Amino acid sequence: MMRRFADTRGLEALYGVALRLYPARFREAYAALMQQAFRDALRDRTLSQRVFIPLVFRDLLISLAREHLAMLRESLARPALLFNAAVLGGISTVLALALYTIPQQVLRLGANDPQVQLAGDLTARLEQGASLAEAVPAASIDMARSLAPFVIVYDDQGRPLASQATLNGSVPAPPGGVFDYVRTHGEERVSWQPVLGSKNSARIAAVVLRVNGAHPGFVLAGRSLREVEAREELVEHLAGLAWLAMLGLIAIGTLAFGWYTRPKTA
Repeated sequence: MMRRFADTRGLEALYGVALRLYPARFREAYAALMQQAFRDALRDRTLSQRVFIPLVFRDLLISLAREHLAMLRESLARPALLFNAAVLGGISTVLALALYTIPQQVLRLGANDPQVQLAGDLTARLEQGASLAEAVPAASIDMARSLAPFVIVYDDQGRPLASQATLNGSVPAPPGGVFDYVRTHGEERVSWQPVLGSKNSARIAAVVLRVNGAHPGFVLAGRSLREVEAREELVEHLAGLAWLAMLGLIAIGTLAFGWYTRPKTA
C-alpha cells in the first residue's frame, strides 16, 4: 500500500509538471480540474495503471500540440504580423525575379557579341565591292548541331546568295518582316528558330544588317543558343531555390516572432 501511494505521488508530480507546458490561459481555466481528475483516477482501484498511464500521456501530448497550435494561429492572425510577412514575401519574390532576369539578360545579350563583329565586318567588305567568294569564307556548318558562328548573305528580296551554314540540307531565311525592319532601321537582333517543332531545329542568336551600295541586300550572322539556354535554365533553377529559401526563412521567422510575442495572461 505504501509503495502504491509513493508511486501515485510521483505520477501526480510528473503530471503537474506536464500541465505547466500548456499556454497560461489554458492552465488557469483547466489545470486544477485536470489535476484533480488525474488524482482521482489514480486512486480508482478498478483502473489498471499500465493501461491508464500511457493513454493519459498520449492524450496529453495530443492536447498540448492542439492548444499550442491554436494559440499560434491566434498570434499569427494579427494584422501587423501578416502584413509584415506579406511585405517580406513580396520583397523576396522581387529579389528572386531580379536574380533570374538580370543574369538571363546578360547571358542573352552577350550571345550576340561575335555576330555583331562578323556582320559588321562582312557588311563593310561587301559595300566596298568585295565579291561573295572573297567576303564569305567557305564553311559547312550544321546549324542544328554546331555551336560555331556563321554568316549568310541575302539579296534585296531576302533570297540566300552565300552561306556558311545549312539546316536540314538547305539555307533558311528569317521571316520577311525582319528584312522589312532592317530596310528601315539598318539593323535587327533577334532570337531566330528556323524550323519550329523539328527534331533538327535550332534557336539562333542572329544579327541582321543592311547592305547598301551597288548590290543591296542583307547580312545575317548567327550562332546556336543551345549553351546559353542551358546556362539560363541553371540560373532559373538557382533563382527558384533562392526564392524558396527566402520564403522558408520568412515563414520560420514569422512563426518564431508570433510565438515569442504571443498574447499572455497574468
